[in-house]
Amino acid sequence: FTSDHGDMLGTHDLWAKRLFYEDSANVPMILLGTAGDSRVPAGTVDDRLVGWQDVMPTLLDLAGVPIPDSVEGRPMHGPDHREALYGECGEGDTASRMIRESRYKLIYYPTGNVVQLFDTDTDPNETQNLSGRPEHTETERRLVARLIDEFYGDDLAFVENGALIGHPSKRHAPRGDRGLAGQRGIHWPPPPPDTSGKPVGAPG
Repeated sequence: FTSDHGDMLGTHDLWAKRLFYEDSANVPMILLGTAGDSRVPAGTVDDRLVGWQDVMPTLLDLAGVPIPDSVEGRPMHGPDHREALYGECGEGDTASRMIRESRYKLIYYPTGNVVQLFDTDTDPNETQNLSGRPEHTETERRLVARLIDEFYGDDLAFVENGALIGHPSKRHAPRGDRGLAGQRGIHWPPPPPDTSGKPVGAPG
């Protein structure tokens, strides 16, 4: 049992999906094994990082079917845990990218070259952006490197000499031909450039 996405429902003054905050991106994943199958013990809570790409290899493995070498996901049971999970949403001006470790999450908005870094253990509501803080330099550097390693295609233009450069911020021009689609802006409200002492997403 799972869902394709959550919904912000006003958190950070944001609505709907297409965001990498926990309310939108972190959804339940409930795995129910057959009676007596010790690989999926009842009542177990597992906090490993999983994604939709793991559903097929999980079902194949539980059914005793070999997993094709071309599959990028991995079974959600067993000892194999991933160190980081990558996510992407949108292209061009509306692109956002994410890299998540068990504790830290980095969200990148190429438009405006904005980086957000959150400690999901101490700040589960993601209100304190740690990006740029000296005490988190190594953590940010590690996650940025992991993020860049995931880039391909047009995303390679977001990087120059190993550093994120993104592209200039733009004023949002609503499209008039698709109802409410895309009407919320490139990022609305836009991530503040300096969140020191201010909750992320706060008005003004």
